[in-house]
Amino acid sequence: MKIKNIIAGVYLSLSLVSYAYTPVTVNFSDGNKKYEVTFTESPKRAVTTSHFMTEILLSLGLEDKMAGTCWADNEILSELKEAYNKVPILSERYPSKEVFYSVEPDFVSGWHSSLNPKRLAGVEELMENGVNPYIISSLEKGAKVEDVYEDYITLGKIFDVEDRAEKIVDSLKKTVEKAKQLKGDKKTIRVFAYDSGKEAPFVVAGSGLGNDIITKAGGENIFENIQGNYATVSWESILEKDPNVVIIVDYGNDEAQGKIDFLKENEFTKELEAVKENKFVVVSLAEISPGPRIGKAIEHLAHGFYQEM
Repeated sequence: MKIKNIIAGVYLSLSLVSYAYTPVTVNFSDGNKKYEVTFTESPKRAVTTSHFMTEILLSLGLEDKMAGTCWADNEILSELKEAYNKVPILSERYPSKEVFYSVEPDFVSGWHSSLNPKRLAGVEELMENGVNPYIISSLEKGAKVEDVYEDYITLGKIFDVEDRAEKIVDSLKKTVEKAKQLKGDKKTIRVFAYDSGKEAPFVVAGSGLGNDIITKAGGENIFENIQGNYATVSWESILEKDPNVVIIVDYGNDEAQGKIDFLKENEFTKELEAVKENKFVVVSLAEISPGPRIGKAIEHLAHGFYQEM
């Protein structure tokens, strides 16, 4: 009997060792300062403060590990809608600090701006209250689609779902490679990606994920030489660069058609051949942000650039 108990104990010990959580250390910036955070267990009450992070966690099947979400830029992907409906929506934008802490979070991730004492809380305060913050690398300057793959793998490790993360990355890679073939031997087109702005245009600039998505779709961002994810430029500069296609970034209450109508009336852009010939490709903000949409986004843009125009 004692031998059986000893054997059972050995098996139990081996089982616990084999399923032990491997600590994960991450480095990130809140936009001002760099931090290092170590996860010693998988988060159980995550809060997402951006559309893209919400969809990333949902695509990893983590809705039961999410205590709340906020800041949806577009409609949630249809295949994630059922899972999304299980997650409490804390606020349309950022929740108050009281609402945030009321759901007892142990993890928070989203836009840089959320890690601010004037929004949710600063990094130090969050950690003092048992909340591990994290900003994914694909939000940073110089980010590429490959950084989204790495973010998925890192989050897979943090939430102990590496197998799921690897499957998603494999699927994204296949979609991206297929999309890159749509250009064929056609001449590279020049692209103006318009986010917003009437006094001066706010555009996708040259050192961020949005630019890399345009590049992988076979386009050439007319503002690829400007540093940053986004930048404010002049209307005159757009007229001078004469893009072949205009991307409209769609989100929030400022609908895509309203932006198109504005560009058709603007004294500078109404003279562009791309505008006169209705060479617009509408893409949601969620599609040119990190997340499960990037593969289809590149495919969508490539079709718009080379198959539909």
